[in-house]
Amino acid sequence: MPARRIFSMFLFALGVAALSLVSLARAADSDGSDAAAMKEIRSELRQMREERKRDREVIRSLEIKVQQLETKDSRVEATTQQLHNTDQKLKETTLELQQTNAQVKTLQTKVDAPIASSEFGDAVQRYLGTHSFTVSGAAGGNYIFDQQPGALDGLYHASQNSFFFDWEPMILYRPTDWIMFEGVISTAFGSTGTGVDLSTADFQLFLNDYMTVVAGLFDQPFGDWYENQSPMWVNRFVTAPLPFGVEPVVPPSEIGVQLRGGMQFGALGQDFDYTVWGGNGPNFSSPVLGAVVSSPTAVANSQTNGKSIGARFRIYPLPVDSEMGRLELGASTYNGKWANGNWYNSWGVDFNYFIGNLQTRGEWVQSYRQLPDELGTDNRQGWYLQAGYFLTNLNVPGLPDMLNSYLHRFEPLVRYSGVNQRGVSTGDIPAAIGTQVGLVPDFGINGSPATYAPHAREVALALDYWIAPSIVWQNEFDIELPRAGGLFVSPETGAETPAGSIPNDRAFLSQFTIGF
Repeated sequence: MPARRIFSMFLFALGVAALSLVSLARAADSDGSDAAAMKEIRSELRQMREERKRDREVIRSLEIKVQQLETKDSRVEATTQQLHNTDQKLKETTLELQQTNAQVKTLQTKVDAPIASSEFGDAVQRYLGTHSFTVSGAAGGNYIFDQQPGALDGLYHASQNSFFFDWEPMILYRPTDWIMFEGVISTAFGSTGTGVDLSTADFQLFLNDYMTVVAGLFDQPFGDWYENQSPMWVNRFVTAPLPFGVEPVVPPSEIGVQLRGGMQFGALGQDFDYTVWGGNGPNFSSPVLGAVVSSPTAVANSQTNGKSIGARFRIYPLPVDSEMGRLELGASTYNGKWANGNWYNSWGVDFNYFIGNLQTRGEWVQSYRQLPDELGTDNRQGWYLQAGYFLTNLNVPGLPDMLNSYLHRFEPLVRYSGVNQRGVSTGDIPAAIGTQVGLVPDFGINGSPATYAPHAREVALALDYWIAPSIVWQNEFDIELPRAGGLFVSPETGAETPAGSIPNDRAFLSQFTIGF
C-alpha cells in the first residue's frame, strides 16, 4: 500500500513536470512569434508615417492650387462684371445720343420756324431762369374840400376844393430765391403840379428763416404806421394821423441798413419779430424850434451828423385759433445826432387788436431834439387811436338782399389823433404869409391850417366802401379841434410869436384807390 502510494505520487510529479516543460516550450515559441509581430507592426507604422507625410504634402499642394484657381475665378468674375457695366453704359450712351439727336432736330426745326408771339413770354422766362420781375403798387385819385372859417395870423383865408391824382408803382426784381430788389416811385399831380419822387429803393438778402438784411432807402421801421399802414390802399383813412402828417414826430424814412427777422415761440400765430437798423440820421428844415424833420437825410447833410440807430420789437401773444382775436404789441426807439452833434432821441409804443369784424389800432410817439447854440430843447409828442367795424354781418330787416349785399361792403371808422410841441416853424407852412393863396391841400393832406397848430387835435370820421380787397372808395370828414398855446417861429430870424387861439375848420375828402 505504501509502495503503491509512493509510485502514484511519483507519477503525479512526473506529469506535473511534463506539463511545465510543455508550457515553457509553448511560452518560448509564443515570445518568438510576438517579437516578430511587433517588428512587423513597427515597420508598418514607419511606412504609414511616411505615407501620411507624403499625403500632407500632396494636400498642401492641392490647397495652394485651389486657392490659385479661386483667385483666378474672382478675377474672371470681376472682369466679366466690368465688361457687363461697360456694355450697359455703352447702351445708355447710345440711347442718350439718340435722344440728343432727336432734341437737336426738334430745336433746329423750332429755330428755323419763326417764334409765335404767344411763346415770346415763355422764351424770356426760360432765358431768365429763376429771375422774376413783378410790378405792383397803387393808384388813386381824390377830391378835397377844406372850409377855412378863419386863418392863422397873417395867413389869407381861403377855402380850398381841388382834385388830385397819385400813382405809386412798386417794382420788385428777384434774381434768386435769396435776393430781392425793391423800388417805389411816387408820381403825382398835386398842389404844385406834376412831381416825381423815389420813396423806396433797397435790396433784401434772405439769409435764413430768421434773418434778413435790408439796405438802401426804406420806410422808417419805427412803430407801425410808416412801414405797414401808410400805403394809400392799406390806410383806412385818406389822411395820415397827425403824428405822421404835416408835422411828423419821427422821420418818415431812412437811408442805411437794417437787420430783421422773427420766430415762433408757441402755438401757430404766437410770434416775435425784431428790426434793428442804422442810417444817415435825422435832419431838420432849419435849426429853429418846431422845424419839420426832413427825411431822408441827404449825403451832404449827413457829413455833419452822427449816424442813427433804431430798434423795433413786436410780439403776437395770441394764437391764430384763439377766440380772443389777434393782438400785436410793439415798442420802438430811434436815436441819433443832427447838425454837428446835437442829440435826437425818440421812442414809441403801438398796438393792433382785431376780433371778428372789429379792428382797432393806436400809437404813442415822443421825441426829444437838442437845439444848437443853447437854444433849449424841442420836445414833441403825438398819438392816435382808431377803430373800424365791417358791416359784413349786418342785415337790415325788410331791406332787399341785393341792398344788404351792398351794405356788407361798408366799413365805418373813427380816429382821434393829436400832437403837442412847443412851436412850429412858419417856413414849413406851404403858403406864403401875407399872400392871397392860403394854405393849399395836397394828395392825402386836407390843407387845414389847424394841422400846423402847436397843439393840434383832430377827429376823423370815415366811411369806406370795399369793392374788392384792394379796391376801395373812401370818404372822410375831418373835424379840427386845436388847443391854444405854443409858438410860431421864424426860420430866418428865430423870432417867436405866440400862436394864440387857432380857428377850427372842417374838411371833406373822397378818394378812390386801387392796389395792384
